[in-house]
Amino acid sequence: MPQRRAAVRWSALAFLLVFSILAVIIAFYALRPGLEAAAKASPEEKQRLAAWYWLLLAVLLFILFAGLALTFRFGRLFFPKDSPQQTQTKYVDAWAESAKRMEVPPEDEGE
Repeated sequence: MPQRRAAVRWSALAFLLVFSILAVIIAFYALRPGLEAAAKASPEEKQRLAAWYWLLLAVLLFILFAGLALTFRFGRLFFPKDSPQQTQTKYVDAWAESAKRMEVPPEDEGE
């Protein structure tokens, strides 16, 4: 069981690493040009840029939370699988069982 838990941690770490790389790429290719455009934009254009970046932030956060939920499999907490009917364990008296298996030597009649 400890190996299973470790596998979940590695998958979460890998997801966060890929997501961080994606966030850096988006920052480099989307945010930097947007900041340069906002410096010489009219108030209406600034409002459009802000709305576009709010949408971009919402999409990134959705990807982050959905990916973490899939990585940690939170669904198993809300939708548990039906477990098979458990069987009752039969407890056997060990002393009685050993008495059944014991070979008794014949009694000496001479004593």
